[in-house]
Amino acid sequence: MPSDECDKPAPVSPHLYTREYFTTDCEGYDLFIEKAAQLPERIEEALAAAGDLRGRWILDIGCGRGELACEAARRGASAVGIDYAQAAIELSRERLSALDESLQERVEFRLADAKGLAFPDGSFDIVFLVDVYEHLHPYEIEHTLAEVKRVLRPCGRLIVHTGPNTWFYRYGYPLVREAARRLLRREFPEDLRGQYDDIMHVNEQNPLSLYRGLSAAGFAAAVRPRSFFVGIHPDRWEKTVMRVLFSRPLGYLFCTSLMATAVPREGGGEARLRVNRMLRMLDLPRGSRVLLVGEGEGMLARRLSALAGVEVTWLEPGPSVASTSAAQGYERMAGDPLSPPFPDGSFDAVAAQFTLDEAEDPRAALRTWYRMLRDGGVLALAARNACFHGAEQRPAARPCRAFTPSALADLVESCGFTVRATSTLIPDLKLPALYRGDLDFALCLERIPYISRRGKLLFLRAEKRPLTSGVSRR
Repeated sequence: MPSDECDKPAPVSPHLYTREYFTTDCEGYDLFIEKAAQLPERIEEALAAAGDLRGRWILDIGCGRGELACEAARRGASAVGIDYAQAAIELSRERLSALDESLQERVEFRLADAKGLAFPDGSFDIVFLVDVYEHLHPYEIEHTLAEVKRVLRPCGRLIVHTGPNTWFYRYGYPLVREAARRLLRREFPEDLRGQYDDIMHVNEQNPLSLYRGLSAAGFAAAVRPRSFFVGIHPDRWEKTVMRVLFSRPLGYLFCTSLMATAVPREGGGEARLRVNRMLRMLDLPRGSRVLLVGEGEGMLARRLSALAGVEVTWLEPGPSVASTSAAQGYERMAGDPLSPPFPDGSFDAVAAQFTLDEAEDPRAALRTWYRMLRDGGVLALAARNACFHGAEQRPAARPCRAFTPSALADLVESCGFTVRATSTLIPDLKLPALYRGDLDFALCLERIPYISRRGKLLFLRAEKRPLTSGVSRR
């Protein structure tokens, strides 16, 4: 244990998480014992928040009985479930054994600690923390979220469910109990807590504390109130009342639990923000081959090569060389970006930063990149924005040309691509030329219509249309 943690409370012992706990107290145990296909509501909703899972890699931290990871595999994902309780791993593997062999190959369960994940950077598209947050001390959550951020891919998501919501116990439930006693002449229990809560729930959350915790860890989070009442069958009038109480903003007081969806927050200086935006536009799955044209400082090459299952080739304009060299996980070459030495359809993605700004014939460059992409391949571009008229943080030589968002989109469309998104970055802020701080405060201004088109940098994401679609490339 690090010296700075010696005076902190010890983690909840994994020996407390017994088979009895998972099969008699942990929500959904009755469905597990009955081997029902139905999932507990909180797990069903967590999977729904993750969206389409086909081809995705997911990590389920605190996998419990393994329901989530097994269902994710059934929905097309490759899943890894970890837990630090031996009983959880045994139960998860029992559930896994009931799946078809083809699905079993896509699921793995490991005995592991969430504070030190043994996975490379960028290994997972989605990470789940379902009913784990409240079982970890604040310092443990800090380490866990840092590890989650590390193993998430640039466009990855973190799905969190935690309960109970302390605002419900402190404010909501006393109001409900008093109203039921006075209006309905019904007595509700004074305490709803289970027998394990006082021992295992060392870090219960409210909406504000959960949001702050995720934000402090570097995530942009949205927290929603949720309630899952197992075994309760309300009548029509009670359903109406519950619908009102569980909707925001009242739900933050009257809902029993919280669901959060979080993504790594953008931040840093201009170069880091630019690279983060390029990574988000590329959104590369495993097995992808990506060509970087005119990479410059190499930050994007290093970030991409750190992602699991991505093969990176960096082509820098310059005199052609017969040999290539491998460095830091990517291959770097020198050559002409208008006639690169690659056959047609060699790459799943092409990324070019400011290359079109300096190209003598931008249309010829786009046609070349079109040829090297497979059908449906992704083109990600960064360019100077001709609509930007603000102060330069780092004054530099003016490029040969700059594009407006519409002009760049028209040019790319004319070369056989379908433009999926355009955006700009770093709005027109009068910042001191020597300022080198974090520019994440500027990102909220991108939603303002006038400013949204006038950022300093212009980004575009497009996909290659097959030639058979009848597209005429002028």
